[in-house]
Amino acid sequence: MIKRYLLAALLLTVFASSGSAVTSLQIAHDVESSVELSEKFIRTELYFGRNKPTGGTVSDEDWQTFVDEFVTPRFPDGLTILEADGQWRGKDGSIAREQSKVIVLLYPRKVRKAMNSKIEEIRSEYKKRFAQEAVMRIDITKSVEVSF
Repeated sequence: MIKRYLLAALLLTVFASSGSAVTSLQIAHDVESSVELSEKFIRTELYFGRNKPTGGTVSDEDWQTFVDEFVTPRFPDGLTILEADGQWRGKDGSIAREQSKVIVLLYPRKVRKAMNSKIEEIRSEYKKRFAQEAVMRIDITKSVEVSF
């Protein structure tokens, strides 16, 4: 399937650069119609602040240990970790600015309830382990299509 995409992309580039719009549109349509419909997935994003209330930050080593020991066992099929700079208003009303990590999780809609408990375990453990007020969670409940 991937080879078909690469071939189609190459042909689209060749035809588009030669000015053959009709041919390139037909190839795009043929490739699109050959793609199998994928399973419906839910996307959850978790935002982890790295500032510690007692001063300092969650180190890269501590973060990686947390991911290795606590996150990966719950999502062994994969996840994405992004670097971020964030800010939010704390319980005391002050604006906190901090480096953050964002974990993006994709999981089949049909296992949503089981994944919810795993996600909540991750959030609870991070708050406990690093004395955090919160770990923000965003769920995109409209199904997303994922193709590999």
